[in-house]
Amino acid sequence: MNITKIHTSYKSIIGFIKSRIFSFLNSLKIAYCLLIVIYLILPIQSIAKGGISPDNSFYIVHDYQDDWQVFDELYKAYVPYVHEQHKGYNSFSLFLDIENDKGYKILYRSEKENYLFIDGSLQKQLPISMLMVLDIDSLQKVFGKTKLFFTIYGTNTNVEDLSVQIGNKISKAQKVIEMNESLLTILPRDISSFQNFFVLGLIILVCFYAFLYNFQPKSFERFFSPRDLLTISKRDDSFVVNKPFDLGNILFVVSLSLTLGFIFMLITHEKTDIFLVSNILSEGETLRALMLNFLGISIVVFASLLIKYFVLRVLSNLYRLDNITNIHYFKIIQASSLFFLVVLIVLTFSSVSSPSIVKNAEKYLSIPISLFFIARLALLYFTINKMTTLKNLYLFSYLCIVELIPLIVGIRFAL
Repeated sequence: MNITKIHTSYKSIIGFIKSRIFSFLNSLKIAYCLLIVIYLILPIQSIAKGGISPDNSFYIVHDYQDDWQVFDELYKAYVPYVHEQHKGYNSFSLFLDIENDKGYKILYRSEKENYLFIDGSLQKQLPISMLMVLDIDSLQKVFGKTKLFFTIYGTNTNVEDLSVQIGNKISKAQKVIEMNESLLTILPRDISSFQNFFVLGLIILVCFYAFLYNFQPKSFERFFSPRDLLTISKRDDSFVVNKPFDLGNILFVVSLSLTLGFIFMLITHEKTDIFLVSNILSEGETLRALMLNFLGISIVVFASLLIKYFVLRVLSNLYRLDNITNIHYFKIIQASSLFFLVVLIVLTFSSVSSPSIVKNAEKYLSIPISLFFIARLALLYFTINKMTTLKNLYLFSYLCIVELIPLIVGIRFAL
């Protein structure tokens, strides 16, 4: 009898334990299911928090609904807005860190009449029941600050009637990019006409300088020798100096003209209109138009250098300096050839390694070119002063007429 009771009690205990275990497992299953549901719901809520504006034209990046502040008279400071504590307020403020929202827009909407203050200054009356869009980049440019203090003042008595958000404009041109074979095809790089002109112009200049080096080696050595440039001789019987219209000397003038023409094309390519030449140059970016402009400018420079010689001849006769005309002209061509060849080399390397220098070449070259002309003027003064017995006053007036005045007039027209 006792054994039967014990066996019955044992069964009831085992049954109770089993029921508890099954109940616990069922609870675990329910909890596991709840966790899965929460895991699936949370991302949807986080995505929905961003959302899209009511007119479907902006992606909402941030909503300031929970960031409003009001001025508390008790603490004499701005405190977070609490609905129960700040009933009846008509002024609500926001601190906007616009540095982190560059490229985005501020979206405002309210069903009541309000006014916008920025940093305590009244800006405008806000529209009613309409979406107002403020460009953040424009605000930063106008106010010059990275943080702004916005205040909305009007007939609103709680922030629930206000909506201020940061949004990103949805482009109408946005579309899904479908992968196809054309997107994976390697296409040739697009080379502009000016790049072709740049290469072709350099080839022409290199070939011309190589021709001069082989055709007139001694003259080439003199024209491009810094030592010879600084050497002042009272008497020079060389044909390089005394025969300016010899074929070899004319070719060096041509090389200088081509160099100046090419430098001019590099500088004016970025729409820098020097000497108002845009009125006479051919418009267009074709290789043919660029080459015609290059040759046209070179011809104008060449003609100007020839006219320079005749002006020197006339004025030197007036000042009775016939014997210094040729050396004067030679030093001009020699100094200019050396200096502008260096400028050409610098601009060429800059075009490849640092294009920003070429784009702002007129700014970077203004001081070096001005210093060059001043140094050339000093060189001419000492050269002529050593070769003649002319008084300094007459020499100064002569150099002012033939060198300084044309330089000032040229700078005036260039600017």
